[in-house]
Amino acid sequence: MAFLVFAFLPGPRDLTAGFKSLVKPKTAFFLFWILFFVVAHLWNLRTAPWNGDGIFADAAQDLLFLKTHVTSRPFQAAWFQSYGGHFAHQTLFDYYLWPWLHLFGYNILTNEAALLALWCTTFLFMLLLTDLFFQSYVVTSVIALLFTFLPFAFIYTFHGDHYEMAAPLCVASLYFLHVGFKTDSSFCLALGGIAAGLCLASSLLGKQYVLALLGFVVLCAVFDRKRLKRSFNWRRALTVIYGFAAGAMPILAYIVFNRHDYAYHELPYMNRFLQAVRGHPSPNDITYYLRQVWSCFFTIPGPRLFFPDALPIPLPYYWLLLPGFVLALWQKRFEIVLLATIPVVGVFISAGPLVEHRLLVAIPFWIILIGFGLNSATQLRLPLNFKIFLWSLSALVLMLGLVPAIQYIYTKAKDPSSISSFKQQDVAVARFLKAIVAGRTPPSVPRLEHDEFNRVQGIPDSPYETLICASEAKVVLELFVHDYDIGAGSYDPIISGNEKILSFCGGMPMFVMTGQEIWSHNKKAIANYVPNGKDLKLIWESGPTVEKIIEILRPLRDLATEESLSFSFGGRVRTFYVLNIPYKNIRQFQERVSALPATPEITSTPEAATNTFQGRKGTGNGEFDSPTGIAVDGSGNVLVADTNNGRIEKFSPTGAFLSATGTKGTRYGQLGAPNGIAIDRAGNIYVADAGKHAVEKLAPNGAIIAEWKGPEPGFYGPRRIAIGPDDSIYVVDQGRTRIVKFSPDGVMVTVWGSKGNGDGQFDDHTSVAVDPRTRKVYVADPINKRIQVFDPDGKFLTKWPIAEWGRPHGFEDLAIDSKTNRLYASSANMDAVLIFDLNGNRIGTLTANPADRLEGPSALALANGKLYVVNMISNRVTAIHL
Repeated sequence: MAFLVFAFLPGPRDLTAGFKSLVKPKTAFFLFWILFFVVAHLWNLRTAPWNGDGIFADAAQDLLFLKTHVTSRPFQAAWFQSYGGHFAHQTLFDYYLWPWLHLFGYNILTNEAALLALWCTTFLFMLLLTDLFFQSYVVTSVIALLFTFLPFAFIYTFHGDHYEMAAPLCVASLYFLHVGFKTDSSFCLALGGIAAGLCLASSLLGKQYVLALLGFVVLCAVFDRKRLKRSFNWRRALTVIYGFAAGAMPILAYIVFNRHDYAYHELPYMNRFLQAVRGHPSPNDITYYLRQVWSCFFTIPGPRLFFPDALPIPLPYYWLLLPGFVLALWQKRFEIVLLATIPVVGVFISAGPLVEHRLLVAIPFWIILIGFGLNSATQLRLPLNFKIFLWSLSALVLMLGLVPAIQYIYTKAKDPSSISSFKQQDVAVARFLKAIVAGRTPPSVPRLEHDEFNRVQGIPDSPYETLICASEAKVVLELFVHDYDIGAGSYDPIISGNEKILSFCGGMPMFVMTGQEIWSHNKKAIANYVPNGKDLKLIWESGPTVEKIIEILRPLRDLATEESLSFSFGGRVRTFYVLNIPYKNIRQFQERVSALPATPEITSTPEAATNTFQGRKGTGNGEFDSPTGIAVDGSGNVLVADTNNGRIEKFSPTGAFLSATGTKGTRYGQLGAPNGIAIDRAGNIYVADAGKHAVEKLAPNGAIIAEWKGPEPGFYGPRRIAIGPDDSIYVVDQGRTRIVKFSPDGVMVTVWGSKGNGDGQFDDHTSVAVDPRTRKVYVADPINKRIQVFDPDGKFLTKWPIAEWGRPHGFEDLAIDSKTNRLYASSANMDAVLIFDLNGNRIGTLTANPADRLEGPSALALANGKLYVVNMISNRVTAIHL
């Protein structure tokens, strides 16, 4: 590449003339927009999710890959990897990052600066292309604004995946090729070819650019032969091909010798797509692919990882983008059209959710297509009045897209936790634990450090070795402690569980494991540990499962000392239990741990005894079929929503069957699929009927009083009901992603909520509960792993995370005991009930006695010192004495 560049480098006179030509107003124009782009991205840096305290998990994996495969091994264009899917990980992006980290520090902020430089390069060459096409300061300025504040591009600026390398190389290559063919500059043609080769070598997205260039040549040969003949000669073509071969040679060599590995990731997508084209039956037929691409571009919330609540292209922009698409075709700018559409075709073929990163190359060309539409509005020869109208309409369309986009970005940038994929909490945990591993006193508030990815220099080696069991952090923690795991035998961070420090939990976070799995990994790591003259420090992040493991290890306290460490970050307190074992006691500690049972009962200690309503699956009295609701009336009788049987069963406080109400059906007075139930002070029964998409109000004897269909467009799958101290009725309208509040007589009072992961948004929320003392409304949002708190009118107040929730999820329910200031939350994932205070602090966990263990807890009710739990899987009710 260097030989080719120097071979065609202009002479001293041409270079001097070239530099002199930069001293003109247009240069200042471009410098202004570059400065604007940088300032816009750094404006709210301190409060943004990309503020140096958060990192995307795939970006952390790339940085770890750089440390394990790039900086420590001979050069190779790609390495086949099996984490996060099997594919050939191309290394150009890692070689780009390496000098940045070496010069400015191995830390998150340096990584983000390198990413900003990449997108700034994309921005600059997009503006240069726009100016080359339109020669209009107005059009170029509008394009600059649209790209700067496009949420997709703005957020992905700090995404940090190796896919980002393709966009700047693609746009730069296209610019140099245009200039080279226009001015007959071999130097620019060589640069264009080299950038194209490097684009192919950068990531799988580079193939999109190569396909676009090949498609451009074919389309020109068919539809624009005159221009092709006029601009084509073999010297120019060979210069480009030579440059491409030079830039792409390492990856081409890798492909020749590793064809299967290089195509491994894409072949399954293509095979499944071809099956759908040939008529594969549902659910993976061609309509599935159409639905997925529609969802990616046009639904809110949509299957997009970083911005589910915004569209890749704001809808108003299509009024200029689609005419621009037609005009680009009319003007035979096939390369722009192809680069704007081939990535979309790629997303269509791959289908599935969370694939928006495959569109990164298309972003600048979507914006350029808008430029074609906008330029046509300024160039049309029309009467002045009509021109003013057309310009005003274009400005209105742009503002309808631009203003909400700026508001969206501002909202995200003022809350560090607004985009959960930037792992703020994981980074804080990793910084805290790395300090302990390094032998330093951990900070009370973890902060950015200059070389936080590397071993701490200038301090003595730690007098102990460390094994860690973290609740949520995984790859981020691996990155931070990597240098302390070197020399751990077969250690390879690409294979989970081979890390010495994190082998204590099998290389996985605790929240995805059962208590038994955690204990098994703990025991194995302790048994396999080889003492080397240092003490041993065992660390668990505190939680209900860990409490039981600590109880199991309690008899070994004569060999070790205990301590508790904690820090606060982002309004969340993280606590760690630590066991310090002196070197002289390690062998004896290992022997005694080996003697402990391999399969103890790893559950949190229940607070009191339990008894069970002896239900089972069936249609008889006292039998259930997937019950999902429960309530207690004023006499202490227990009412259970027998969902699939379409009825409400009543039991005495001791579990004796009393009666059943309702018949299954969809007519007035019947029950379709009763879910949540609640009872007011008068004894009236409210039923959330997901089958009929209605709320039924029944008299104490079960007679129908009223049926509410809900505010427009009507209920869709209502799941739960809660009654406030003023007798207001709160309904979880799960299908409409909202909470609906009614007066006791069925008049709608207020509605709030929408689909998403922002404050006040839900994703298949499952329950609502009201604190009778404060009237605060608590909503279970399990897919988003949180409880949200609102005032009685739906104003968002606060939220707190629940790591044990998430997929797989059930019908997680809430129950509030205002007298003890406690909130109980069921967890189908853990088969347990979690206990919090009403400020979100975790208190403990409730589980039943082993013989009465919970199985798919789906509903809760509190009464007379008991917590009644509906077990949806085992079709029974468990009463836990508090």
